[in-house]
Amino acid sequence: MEDKILLISKDATIPSYFEPYGGSYWKTPNISELAAKGTVFNKHYTVAPSTAMAFIGMFTGKLPLETEHIEYVEVAEKCEDTLFDRLYDKGYECHLMWSANYVYMAEKYSKCYGQHTIHHENLKLNQSVGQHKTLTTEDIAEDEKLAENTLASILNEIKTINMEHKVFLWLHVPHVLLGRGGYGRDMDLFDKLIGELRKIFPDEGIYITADHGHMNMTKGKTCYGFDVYQSAIRIPLITPRINGMETVDFPTSNCQLMDMILNETVTPEEFIVSDSAYCAQPYRKVSVIRGKYKYIYNKSSKKEELYDVEWDPEENNNLLEKYIYDTDRHKKVIKEQVYFYPYMAEAETTCGILRDYFHKIWRTGTPYREMRNKLAMPYRRVRTVFRDIKKELKEIMRKK
Repeated sequence: MEDKILLISKDATIPSYFEPYGGSYWKTPNISELAAKGTVFNKHYTVAPSTAMAFIGMFTGKLPLETEHIEYVEVAEKCEDTLFDRLYDKGYECHLMWSANYVYMAEKYSKCYGQHTIHHENLKLNQSVGQHKTLTTEDIAEDEKLAENTLASILNEIKTINMEHKVFLWLHVPHVLLGRGGYGRDMDLFDKLIGELRKIFPDEGIYITADHGHMNMTKGKTCYGFDVYQSAIRIPLITPRINGMETVDFPTSNCQLMDMILNETVTPEEFIVSDSAYCAQPYRKVSVIRGKYKYIYNKSSKKEELYDVEWDPEENNNLLEKYIYDTDRHKKVIKEQVYFYPYMAEAETTCGILRDYFHKIWRTGTPYREMRNKLAMPYRRVRTVFRDIKKELKEIMRKK
């Protein structure tokens, strides 16, 4: 393990922004060089398509359903035994660096950043866009000078860290860096930032990833947090060379990241799970991935979906639907008669395995407000009984 470790994550980032994942618009030479030296994870998934839940997976190694959380509410106590704590025990000085808005947006809902971590969180790095911005009729004007100053503020803050001993830095870059106007428009800046960080941290100690993706108009939807389709949960991961592999082509989860950094290894897991919400939340969606197949369960509608994400990467064909509606002819048709898919028998067998595993891990919970109401019910009943007795006594005394 290197004495200087940098974990840099970019919020709401999809793999195709980067050249190593087939991105053709932005040139990302620093990311590409690190990918060529290291390992590119081609089927890496977040445990959740929302920031705070994703952080818990990254830094505790647990799925959301393995935690005590049942609702998305402020966390009362800090998580124990996090990646930060483990590295601190190994003699690393641990640092967290992000934009100031994460203090009230994500930190209070996760608190998984170690007991001794030094926080650098007064930085103004975030350009509010999309769902985080009040709708106006004007687009955001891009300002290159402001963008350069944003990078400079990050680098100046990093210079305050004493690099003469073992250091772990997690730097979380916002959805859009201040100075740019939308998702994906700052990839050149992100790559430039990584280039500057390579002068401080050895290539063998740099890990690049994201917390989650975003829908990017898949299925006509934007943003993230409510779906477990590929665009929202498949994320980039580029690490130093691990297990001697240039690429990892089996599915992995960001709850394995902790082990990758600490032990510099990765092992296949049969099932990869991503959860859009905690167990008591009504609009929860869960995906279970095994190989090329993905099973999705929608809690509110009780709808099941099954996709072959290699054959159908945009998840257009739910293999569990027998019929499809022909919008031109206004009639239903049997799907297998009009859609060529040669692996249906294999898909049905795998669906049974995925469904069984889903039922094994599925748990429900009671929201805190419902728990309070249930706990209050006995008191309310007693209060009602005493009120009725009091009324009867008053009536008796009145008659006397």
